Amino acid sequence: MVRRWFIALLLPVLVAAPARGAEELFQPVSMRDIEQHGSRFYLAGIMGASFATLTATEVPLAVPSATGPLFTSGGAAGIAFEMFDVGWRIEVEGRARDPLGETRTLADGISTSTIGASGGWSTTVNLWRDYDLTDRLGAYVGGGIGGGGYRLAATQDYPVQNVTVAGLGTVGGFAWQAGGGLAYDLTERITLDLGYRFFALSSGSVSAEAVQSGIPLGTQTFSSGFSASELFFAFRIHDPFRGRR
Repeated sequence: MVRRWFIALLLPVLVAAPARGAEELFQPVSMRDIEQHGSRFYLAGIMGASFATLTATEVPLAVPSATGPLFTSGGAAGIAFEMFDVGWRIEVEGRARDPLGETRTLADGISTSTIGASGGWSTTVNLWRDYDLTDRLGAYVGGGIGGGGYRLAATQDYPVQNVTVAGLGTVGGFAWQAGGGLAYDLTERITLDLGYRFFALSSGSVSAEAVQSGIPLGTQTFSSGFSASELFFAFRIHDPFRGRR
């Protein structure tokens, strides 16, 4: 599902480069006239690997936390500009993430507890500070703030007592990220990007209903928080609609 998201975001970038502009788009850096640009609009595609943690907090029962790798992808639209001879980029980024979950057997060796997050998404406004290392290679640092969410599910099964606790709900809240990376100008208009980000989403809560032998026992609330260390690859196409103007 997340991979389809990435392909859908990539299609407008490819369509934005008509045949008559292909030669200009892929012109090698060594063949271009190096010049200072004003503000430049760009589109970016993003994909990468996250090592994520879904942390259960304020849990009345033994809901575990979940950790593991997952795939993330998305896209961004931004503007690169200079201010006081300093390079900056401001962009709006949207991303999706694969599901994450874990099941554990409790101390009695029979009962189980499961927690999982699916449909993860985030939208952030990012600000990056660019540094030129060589004519082609650069570095950047920065971060962003915004919002995000996921669908949180938790179940606990106690066969001996014939008790089941199940909760399902949508969690959303404040999101932020920070990081940096290296950028390489493949051509005047295409930049390849390898970077790292730490992403975090504020905690949210859902209600779980306890049932024994088909008889409701009541509801309980548990909270969770999501964070991830992310290594990703991105590509930027500057002035993607130049050939259509």
